[in-house]
Formats: sequence, structure tokens, C-alpha cells
Amino acid sequence: MGEVSNVDKFEACIRLKEALRERPARVLLNDMLDSDKTKIEPVFARRKGLRYPYVEQVTGLSPVDALGLLEELSRTGVLRKVLYDKTVFCPDCASPEISIHFNCPNCGSQDTVKLSLIEDMGCGYIDKEERFRTDGKLVCPHCGRILSRPGIDFRRVGIWYVCNSCESEFDMPIITYSCRTCGRSFSMEEALYEAIYSYEMEESVRDVAMTIRNVLNSLTGLLRSRGFSVESPGFVNGRSGEEHMFDLIAAQGADKSLVVDVFVADSSIPERVVTNMFAKLYDTAFADAFLIAIPRVREEGRRLAGLYRIRLVEGSSRDEVVRGFRDLAGFS
Repeated sequence: MGEVSNVDKFEACIRLKEALRERPARVLLNDMLDSDKTKIEPVFARRKGLRYPYVEQVTGLSPVDALGLLEELSRTGVLRKVLYDKTVFCPDCASPEISIHFNCPNCGSQDTVKLSLIEDMGCGYIDKEERFRTDGKLVCPHCGRILSRPGIDFRRVGIWYVCNSCESEFDMPIITYSCRTCGRSFSMEEALYEAIYSYEMEESVRDVAMTIRNVLNSLTGLLRSRGFSVESPGFVNGRSGEEHMFDLIAAQGADKSLVVDVFVADSSIPERVVTNMFAKLYDTAFADAFLIAIPRVREEGRRLAGLYRIRLVEGSSRDEVVRGFRDLAGFS
């Protein structure tokens, strides 16, 4: 099982924003939120091996790149790896399509039969199950008693193997494997025994993502009703050549535009968010910028926002910050 996340909301917010810079991650995470999907599980596809078809379908990535995306999102703390299974893989081609063979320790033949050993709990006689079978019933060959009640008349006490090639009987076969993909035969010592993972969105990341999404959806509807075109998230190249991401970029004609960034924290948001936004604005042409802080920014952050002419909107709920944005933007 995966460990329960204790990541605070601000850290989850930073992780989420970093992930959303890349299109495949953005497409995947948005689809998970849209479909209320919390877990991505692997599928063993015949002749294709281990795959994550949901990720492939949503993002258009190859199987290798789909797994790479999941691993990267796990590394950055957006998704959490949870043990799904452990299985044997071919040491040559890494295929999970493996046949298991119980071989005779005397002659090495794969032509062995697995049998159950049964004990008559009345007289104590133990033998192979086939010797108890008479006309579809279990009958003790030693005392002749009919055994009909498991755990009362009889019990299964072990496993026994018989080799059809040399007629040897034994309790421990030699286990070997063969790959149905490339044909390689290999021993238990040579086998790859690897963990298989499912991936779950971190709960704190999911909560933050839904909060930001609800705010941005409301702002998008408001701005479009006022004649703005909206991109969310929006990307723009700065004068330095660096690409900057804002949670929302809105434009009305060629001369009027604004940008919005939304941050969420458990208590207060650190002032570095304000300085980072100012650095993006300094490198771009946007003059009208809104920083939405849920629930608030630290006092030094408020001072810096005023100094940098960043319009600060604070509130504990979507409705509160949307009202604040409406008032500051002059849409009341």
C-alpha cells in the first residue's frame, strides 16, 4: 500500500503548477479530474506486455512514454505509487507472459501431476486423493468409511507430485519458467521478479486542483461574458526568451489584456509567490495582473503586491474571491 500523504496545500499547489506546464501531464490530470478518476491501474495485454491503456488513450503517448509520464508525476509528488502486484518477467525481453513448469527432480521432465494428500481423521490413514475416490465419493481405502464432511471426516494435509515420465513421486518440484514471447527458458534464480504499480492522485493535490479549477471556471465565464478571449492555463514568451505560464490569460482586442494566478494554502501564502509573479510580469507585456490567494497572503506579500502593482484578491471560498476579482476588475 502507498503511504498516506501529509503534503500541505501550498506544497501541493506548487507541485501541481509545475506538472501543468507540460501538455501530456496537463491533459492527463484534467481528464482524471473531469472523470473523477482517482487511480490508474496497469493492464497485462497479450503480446503487448504491461501497459497503462487509460494514459495512452487520453494523452496519445506510446506505452513507454505513458509509463515515463506516470513515473515523472510520481517523482514530483503529484501521483503516488501504490503496489498493485509482483510478477515474474523474462530476463531477456522483459515480457510478463510466462509459463511456469513443475519439473521432476529425478529426470527433469515437465510431465508431472499435482495431487492432494488426504487424511481420514477417524483412522488416521493418509494417501493421495485419487486413492480415496470411489464412484464420485471419498471412501477411506483403509477402513472403508465414507468421508463427506471436510474438517470433520477428513482434511487435506499436503501436496504430492508424480512424474508421468519416470514415475517418481516427490513433494518439491524444480520450478522453471519459459517466456511465451521470445521462447527463453530460465530458472527461478534467473527470473526477474518485479513490482507492478498503480498510480493515485495525491489527495492534497486533488483538493487543490479542484479549488483552483472552480475559481478559474468562474473567472473564465465572467470574462467571456465581458467579451474577453480566455486561455487557461496561458503561455507566453517573455522578452528574455523564457516561456511563462499563468493560470489564466485574457484579452479583449489588441490593447486590453490581463493575467491571473491562483494559489491555495492551509493558512497563508508566502511572499515569494508575489515576487515570482512580478518576475514574470517584468519579462512580459502584461500591465494588469491579479493574484488570487486562498485564504490569504502573508503581510509582507501584501506589501510587495502593492509595491509591484499586482491586484491582490484574498478569500476563503470561490464565491468570495470571484466577488473580489469582479470588484477589482471593475465588473460590478
